[in-house]
Amino acid sequence: MRALSMWIGSGLVLVVAFGMPTARAAGIGRGPDPITRIELDSIGYEGLQSEYLAAGSPMLSVAFVDDKHLLVTFEVHRLMKRELDAAPGEQDRMVAACVVEISSGKVLARTEWRLHDRAQYLWNLGNGRFLLRIRDQLLVFAPMVGKPEEAFQTSPFLLTNRRIVAVVLSSDRDLLTVESVKRPDAVAGDVAVNVGVEPSPVQINFYRIKRDEIGRLLAAPAGAIRSRVAVALPITSTGYLDILEGGKSTWYFNFDEHAGKVTELLAFDTTCFPRPVFVGQSEFVVFGCKGTDERRIFAGFNLRGEEMWQQGFYEPYVAPTFAFAPAAGRFALGRTIVALPMPDNAELSSAAVTAQDVRVYQMHTGRQLFRIDCTPVERAGENFDLSPDGLRLAVIREAQLRRKGDESASLNTSRSAGIEIYALPPVTEQDRSDVKAAEIAAPRDTDAPIDQALARVARSRRPDERKGAMDHVPPAEPASEPTASAPGAVAAQNSIAGSDSGEPPPAVAPAKEESPEPRKPPTLYGPDEKPEHK
Repeated sequence: MRALSMWIGSGLVLVVAFGMPTARAAGIGRGPDPITRIELDSIGYEGLQSEYLAAGSPMLSVAFVDDKHLLVTFEVHRLMKRELDAAPGEQDRMVAACVVEISSGKVLARTEWRLHDRAQYLWNLGNGRFLLRIRDQLLVFAPMVGKPEEAFQTSPFLLTNRRIVAVVLSSDRDLLTVESVKRPDAVAGDVAVNVGVEPSPVQINFYRIKRDEIGRLLAAPAGAIRSRVAVALPITSTGYLDILEGGKSTWYFNFDEHAGKVTELLAFDTTCFPRPVFVGQSEFVVFGCKGTDERRIFAGFNLRGEEMWQQGFYEPYVAPTFAFAPAAGRFALGRTIVALPMPDNAELSSAAVTAQDVRVYQMHTGRQLFRIDCTPVERAGENFDLSPDGLRLAVIREAQLRRKGDESASLNTSRSAGIEIYALPPVTEQDRSDVKAAEIAAPRDTDAPIDQALARVARSRRPDERKGAMDHVPPAEPASEPTASAPGAVAAQNSIAGSDSGEPPPAVAPAKEESPEPRKPPTLYGPDEKPEHK
């Protein structure tokens, strides 16, 4: 979803509140060595342009296909034939895709795609499947199913006659959100959309990802709404996290199930608008501020009404991105560290970027399991991934190589990018118990229409803007069913999109709660625990 600006602004180096000492890798401090490293130049990597990386264009990605293989993609330089059906303003480029065996670094299959813009093109669906976007069509492929020459054989998944501007895949692999606008007038020769023509020009379509009786993935339409701008909604397949202003830097969360049930959660104290992100069906993290926008806080909540942990950031950053391993109750958070606080939609030069920081957390405790930097810095955040079992982290990093000969000569050194695989701490019995408890607490998906549920929320919170805030619109026309032969389950690496203006997402804006009873403030004690007084 790198076609859009991200909405979380500045923050800083994370101060760990709980758990084991931070593990650091080379570039940040002495730490564990990777269990393996695969040099990218051995598979055809040619290097990238730093200005595109800083601008947020995905140009280099790594993702786990399974426990033994990676999918690696990177931009390559090729002469391209002029296409007769090219749309005005397209930015064509070639991207190579390789299936790499982790143990040997051997390339098992390779292809090249011709893309037509600089937005995100690939999403990891898990269980060996991937979602590929070519213009406004979404395709599915499973590189380890069938023969090597069939690794990149695609099947149609979703097709729309609109211009796709964002694709969001839920952390729990069951909800796909596609945001689109009308295609520009070809005669006008302008790719940009004039948002002033329509009061709500962005159409947001929801699709539940399901399987048919033979394991093929299906995009089941779950409704569509309209919005003034493209946003990333705090939503799952079962409900929507409504944010309400409580006054005096206090905000409330309501979880509105699509079937109609509303659960009131704890209050959250923040001096800026809170930005929640679901990391599972019943757990979410929230970015907020303490005092000033430069002092960021980071907290974990669940749908049982508990704030599980809270930590702090103390360096400015933009473009936070995520990788998820729900089976282990873990997620990885990547941030582009910048020299000065700035909005996420700010244009970055390479000089303004100081680092890219990636940290792995245990969701239920907030325990930081691992920390490392990525180089080259990629604002799009496609250069790291968690294995599905949450036990390994893949990151792309540069290393300084010294040529044979005069080892003391600085001219004989160079930097080479490679994929490094790091082992993470094992999942404990307590971790497994926490994951099981989160699964039990998660609401059931009733297949209720999501657009009707969001319209109900909008009517209850903004009665003066019922018409136009979220209009009911027909879903975009889906393509034929996918034909992938492997059993289909989905997982995701996600990023956050929206506005950094400090305002809530325009599709569902918060309103002041009129409850006479104040909600309980956040606490780290469980429902049956009390602080000891001495």
